[in-house]
Amino acid sequence: MNKTDSVWNNLHDYYKGKDWINNANIFAQQILQYIPKGARILELGSGQGQDTRFFASNKLDVVSTDISESAIKINNEKLPEDLKSFVTIKKLDMTEKFPFEDESFDVVYAHLSFHYFSIKKTLEILQEVHRVLKNDGLFIMLNNSTTDPEYNGGKEIEKDYFFIEDKNKRFFSTSSLFTITRSHFNTVLLDDLGETYKDAEKGIHNLIRYVGRKITPNQMAVPFTGAIIERKNGNNTELLLQTRWKPDRDPVYSGTFEFPAGVLDKGYENVYETLKREIKEETGLNLKQIINDSQTDIHMTQKDDASFGFRPFCCVQQLKNGKPWIGFIFLCEVEADTPTAQDSEVRDIKWVNKKDVYNMFTNEPDKLFTLEIGAWDYYFKTYGNE
Repeated sequence: MNKTDSVWNNLHDYYKGKDWINNANIFAQQILQYIPKGARILELGSGQGQDTRFFASNKLDVVSTDISESAIKINNEKLPEDLKSFVTIKKLDMTEKFPFEDESFDVVYAHLSFHYFSIKKTLEILQEVHRVLKNDGLFIMLNNSTTDPEYNGGKEIEKDYFFIEDKNKRFFSTSSLFTITRSHFNTVLLDDLGETYKDAEKGIHNLIRYVGRKITPNQMAVPFTGAIIERKNGNNTELLLQTRWKPDRDPVYSGTFEFPAGVLDKGYENVYETLKREIKEETGLNLKQIINDSQTDIHMTQKDDASFGFRPFCCVQQLKNGKPWIGFIFLCEVEADTPTAQDSEVRDIKWVNKKDVYNMFTNEPDKLFTLEIGAWDYYFKTYGNE
């Protein structure tokens, strides 16, 4: 038995004496409404199987997995005869490739089992979850929160990740969990209202609840907005560039230069609000004005709806590989301040002479984020390279 097995086996031996251990977790009861009837569920870190039995009792097929031999043994012992046709119990190490075919499950469920890993491994697990989910499948999980009393305890390994007592623990906020999941899943539920029986004993509340629906590659276009930001510096025009940095999620384009941009991932959010938010979130700068902005009034009818027209500087579209992006690009000025990277996915924000950007566009286009090259083409054709 290795050290990891021993840690989890000891923990489950301890849990056996708790009066709540046979009750379905609060979170499982709360999210049952999201799970389609007759769904096939992959449960990651099922422990002693209380949620497994709850789902099975609702006529859901469950592949119940855990890394702990002790937990698996208890799970098998507690499974009633009348639920056995709904449940398969397996040992699974989440850090390894899942032993399941692509698109095998309607739901992947992880109750307090997703938050024990480095960010690199967390993203690998997320990719595996995405792989084994059917189109439109759901990833449902409950995680530690950065408001937990243990946060910043023990030895820090990396941001929000610590060695505490005998195990590594990661802590999420709603924003950090949204950031790592948004490329794979559309958010259905994300808040800090989660509770468990065992953590309530310690006075711990505000766990992070999450339900996300699988994004299928090339299923539909992904809208975004972006900002070519320029300023005058004496007689020179300068453009704001930043280094794209997503080595785990986007290794092909990490290290290329880009301008600030972000997905329109909030239903009915005004595109201008998205633009302001993304500039602020990525650079720390406030949008001052949109150059040559053109938009209509907002029009409303008695149908309780609303719309408006706007004209961006240009539009761009990804036509091959990558994601099926389609974007609205605006030419912007920002309030005078020093740009500072606000996001771990962005590095080295700086003002670059317009001529140097043009030379890169002309002679070394591979240094630029491919999706945005069309916008640079439009910009230089419109305003020249001086």
